[in-house]
Amino acid sequence: MVQVYLVFAKILIFLALGFVLNKTKVIDHVAEKALSKVLLTAVLPFMILNSSQHEYSLDAVNGMIICASIAIVYYATSLIVLRLSLRKAKMPEDERRIMVTCTVFANTGFVGFPLMESLFGKYGLLLAAVFNLCYNLFFYTYAIYLFSRKAKFRVFEIFKNPVSLSSVLAIVLFVLPWRMPAFLGETFKLIGDMTVPMSMMIMGSMLAQVKLKKLLTDKKAYIVSALRLIVMPAFIMGMVLLASLFFPMSSETKSVIVLMGALPCGSMNVMYSENHDVAPHFAARTVSLSMVFMLVTLVFWVWAVKFVF
Repeated sequence: MVQVYLVFAKILIFLALGFVLNKTKVIDHVAEKALSKVLLTAVLPFMILNSSQHEYSLDAVNGMIICASIAIVYYATSLIVLRLSLRKAKMPEDERRIMVTCTVFANTGFVGFPLMESLFGKYGLLLAAVFNLCYNLFFYTYAIYLFSRKAKFRVFEIFKNPVSLSSVLAIVLFVLPWRMPAFLGETFKLIGDMTVPMSMMIMGSMLAQVKLKKLLTDKKAYIVSALRLIVMPAFIMGMVLLASLFFPMSSETKSVIVLMGALPCGSMNVMYSENHDVAPHFAARTVSLSMVFMLVTLVFWVWAVKFVF
């Protein structure tokens, strides 16, 4: 657990730095978008590609298959259940859509990748890449449909995403009997190491822009945070325990799958809600509140997976 607290201490420092840089006008909205683009198109892909250098084993391949299977079941089931459950809820349709996307789609990129790499090394990052591929499959189809309010699924958007492409390439490179030369692997790692500070500074900058009074008084944001940070990981843990009765998997595999489901609401929800004008302020408050609560709930889930698995 000492390692976990050290990881969270780093996260808090980077979040605080991003917060301060925003408040002192060093990072504005334009700079925040530019940093996000650099992170998503360059830094994260290198970090993911470096995970392909994990030592090949059949156990790792089985873990990747199980991870993908559970992730697909999770996304399909949770989207159907939430959409049906909120159909008659007394709230604007736009907020209903945001509640669905923020509850189901966590921050698997900015938070998930660096956290899994810190806790479980290259294997954890490789599983995170597999889980994120399933995220992209559902986000760039059904979630975009909800944001755009049009009955149009953009399947091919998945292949325009550098994170998705690097995830697929990382899986291919992992399976191939070839590993990068040392200097190349070290270079990829050096670039990928920027992920944690950059992603947390961006999130800290986002937190600085949210009005505190509205953040603390939005009851629906509290509900989404509870669903995202408590109910969803509990649901995934139940699926993992059930699957482990039929398919052997390592404790690391089980832990990564559960923790990928215990992350805060994804920042992509805010970006797309702004682009399509679908309750963007509600989305920003919800994502920010879940980020704050994550600092407590994620420590619990890390302890829980160590205790249970």
